[in-house]
Amino acid sequence: MKPHLAEMLLDIKFHGNADRFRKTHPFSEDIESAHAILFNPRYDKWRKLATYRRWLAAGQPCLFGKAAAKSKSVFVCLLEEHEILRMKRGDEDLRDTIQDHRQAWKRLALEGSYSSFMVLLTSRSLVGKEPGDTLKEICRRLLELYMDVDRIDDDTIVPQREYVFLRTGSKEAPGKILKFATLPNVFCAQGDGRWWHDHRTPCGIMITSNALGHFVLSRIPGSEVKEEMKEKDKTHALDNAMRTIFGAYGNDKKKRGLSHCPATRLVPLEAGETSPIREGSELSKYSPSHYHGFFHTDHLIPSVFFNKERDPKELRLYEDLSFKYIFDPAGDPQDHRELMTGTEASPYELKQNMDRLPEFLDPEKPLTFSGKLDGRVRSWLAERLAQRLEA
Repeated sequence: MKPHLAEMLLDIKFHGNADRFRKTHPFSEDIESAHAILFNPRYDKWRKLATYRRWLAAGQPCLFGKAAAKSKSVFVCLLEEHEILRMKRGDEDLRDTIQDHRQAWKRLALEGSYSSFMVLLTSRSLVGKEPGDTLKEICRRLLELYMDVDRIDDDTIVPQREYVFLRTGSKEAPGKILKFATLPNVFCAQGDGRWWHDHRTPCGIMITSNALGHFVLSRIPGSEVKEEMKEKDKTHALDNAMRTIFGAYGNDKKKRGLSHCPATRLVPLEAGETSPIREGSELSKYSPSHYHGFFHTDHLIPSVFFNKERDPKELRLYEDLSFKYIFDPAGDPQDHRELMTGTEASPYELKQNMDRLPEFLDPEKPLTFSGKLDGRVRSWLAERLAQRLEA
């Protein structure tokens, strides 16, 4: 029997080792500012969600994530420690709560409203503990409950992907339903100031799924959602992906002093290699096909994160991290279709992915997104959660 996440949180709270690194390297100001709101019981979830979205728009390195946060295209499942500890059926209730949010995100994403989903676990006691096996197991359990799978091993790419859907055309003349794959990534507060700083988050643990193809296609200007994206849209997406790596934490080594920073890095353009990036751009001298990293960006549980050292002596360098899926249908045909341009989905797949939603979110009926609808969805989610909590 696996321990429930509530048990694991209590175990690390009372028996976990304090993070001695924080005595000499306190959290960054932006992290501390977010903690001041998200750990304050006087503020409700609406205020806490707004605070976290503001941090996402300014504090994370991913340019797609920043753009999504600024355009309010990130759907967040906020789980506070006290809620997890009060769930009547433990992990069963926690799984149901995450799946409620996951399906609500997919329903609103169907109309192009949200391209990113995040599960944020906030815990004041958790952020002060050192990275290690206990923290890794908590991350693993949270990922398993989100992906609804029995086991996710270290340093692996699971064959089961996350999918999100997009209705093309217009409300008056609907087109195809496209589905886009994405793989979740894990972020922890402990990363702040360590070599894996780019995978930090305020308040605890965050899991994110960013559907790049969905984001690009749903934001192409026009009165209808297009079924195909142009080459210029793919090139713009490639530019942003490369710029994210180019701006990784630690590029200024004199300031950081960490041998494994930046944790991911661009590599020079090879002889004979061409690039769709415009000449004159600072990125045009780098390879558009691959980059290097001291962790694999597709691994759901990168084991190298869970080391108490700020900068370990030795880390494996992954030299096969790819950009090809973004722009190269010949070089990476399967991932280009699944992650970037989308594949056609059936009505059955919609129902299978959204089978627990209330009638007002029926995926067969096109919706017009509005603040009122968003509030109604949030109220439904809050009611569902309240039913699972001990008084």
